[in-house]
Amino acid sequence: MDRRQFSFSLAGLLASSAMAHAAGGVFLDYSQEMLDQAYDQREWAANANQVIARYATDSAAVRKQFPPRTERYGASEAETLDIFAPEGAKGLPVMVFIHGGAWRGLQKEDASAPAPTFIQNGCLYVALNFANIPAVTLPEMAAQCRRALLWLHANVARFGGDPERIFVSGHSSGGHLCAVMLTTDWRALGGPQDLIKGGVAMSGMYELYPVLLSSRSSYVKLAPADVVALSPLRQLAHLTCPVIVVSGDKESPEFQRQAKEFATVLAGMGKLAGRFTLFNRNHFEVPEALNSPNGPLSQAVLAMMGAGRR
Repeated sequence: MDRRQFSFSLAGLLASSAMAHAAGGVFLDYSQEMLDQAYDQREWAANANQVIARYATDSAAVRKQFPPRTERYGASEAETLDIFAPEGAKGLPVMVFIHGGAWRGLQKEDASAPAPTFIQNGCLYVALNFANIPAVTLPEMAAQCRRALLWLHANVARFGGDPERIFVSGHSSGGHLCAVMLTTDWRALGGPQDLIKGGVAMSGMYELYPVLLSSRSSYVKLAPADVVALSPLRQLAHLTCPVIVVSGDKESPEFQRQAKEFATVLAGMGKLAGRFTLFNRNHFEVPEALNSPNGPLSQAVLAMMGAGRR
């Protein structure tokens, strides 16, 4: 499936949704209640609170063992990032991780746990921070992430990273923002179009139209133009690199459908570097796969980065 074919499939999807709405539904065959549940991962993960708490405790342990260097990439207090680097780092590939939290929670301190997988295999790991809703809008969140990527391209060599080997990953709402970064027109922002050399989109949302038909619209407010601009499946002309798409088999049906759609289109473009459906993992457990350096996902990510255990 190329971009032109996908544009027709997207038009068909939206038309089908319009017909469903006219028939009393909301999107595809979902009622409003069903769609709200399909975009609320806590409905599908009884252990959500425990896993989210584990993000913080596992990250705190990593930060104690491998203290990061914190740098500011923008003017606001939220615009900071943590750089984890092996001793003597020079010219190493860089993995940037964008945390999740439904666009309104968590911070970089909750995203340190995967760092050893990368720094022990000859890479830099960067945990990105940014302001959340309601302090900022979703377009501003995306703008902050873009500023961070441009800052890293200009400055990461000072910390032992290779600015020509920057990779981006993210989970949940961070998976969405990761995909937004992958489909950004970097030339328009003064960077090289191939600023990002590969991506790992984990449990993200890649078309915002159905998301904003759900209860998430109570706090995510977007103009129609922003829905288009921030839906990665509508911005594929800017994608230049391979992408690994990841989801869990215990996630909600809409998150599973979005991952499948994104992977299918990427495969048709020749840009799908891997498709991982993690067995017996719910939405919140998915990013923890990166905490295990010898797991299949981590090995695939490291291979994409041209890295490995030394």
